[in-house]
Amino acid sequence: MAHGYGWGVPVLALNHGSEIDMEEIITAQEHYDRLADQDHGRNDPPALQSYMARWDGPQFYEMLGRLPGRDVLEIGIGVGRVARKVLKAGCHCLTGLDISPKTLAIAQTDLAEFANLELLQADICDFRRDEGFDVAYSVLTFMHVENKEKALRNIVASLRPGGAVVLSIDRESDLLNFQEWAVRLYPWPPEQYAAALEQIGCDVSEPVPLIDSLIRPDGKASDTYGERVATLIRGTKR
Repeated sequence: MAHGYGWGVPVLALNHGSEIDMEEIITAQEHYDRLADQDHGRNDPPALQSYMARWDGPQFYEMLGRLPGRDVLEIGIGVGRVARKVLKAGCHCLTGLDISPKTLAIAQTDLAEFANLELLQADICDFRRDEGFDVAYSVLTFMHVENKEKALRNIVASLRPGGAVVLSIDRESDLLNFQEWAVRLYPWPPEQYAAALEQIGCDVSEPVPLIDSLIRPDGKASDTYGERVATLIRGTKR
């Protein structure tokens, strides 16, 4: 997957293989720390909001289900773009995990108005809170998770019976190319996520492909217009 900034918002494309030198490949934590240093994700303009909504638009929020009074876990909270909507929806408590301390510092500042927010610097492979949540979700985080089986087991263990996990996963790619640097990714096809959740103890709904319908500010269609840019996967703990 490659990012560029030709018209005010990032442009994404699959990148299978690269000419980038190995020393320019950095960890996911370093990547998001650098983005935090550049203030990415704060006060996004409308064009960028529309761009990001390709991964967490109305279908994603519908899959989360009823939120008022619920305890919610977000894996990869970032600066809080999705969390703000979940908190405004009236959840009882939102626990947000992220591996980037600089990103969490921004989220702490930008979401300071919400007293029902818990922020933790943690890797989902090392986090588990047995039956502590009603809903868990993640947007574009699992591409960075190498041990997906362990991560999914921790999520499902942290859900109460009947709780839901919702994942928005990007198209399969092995490298995130961000102009000056790159990040190694660990892709799984949607069917593999669904099978793993079933095996762990969830009833999994039919995965929902998200088709790009973005029109750029100049009136032209995005480079991936009409293609699948992501897939939503929802599991309900038995």
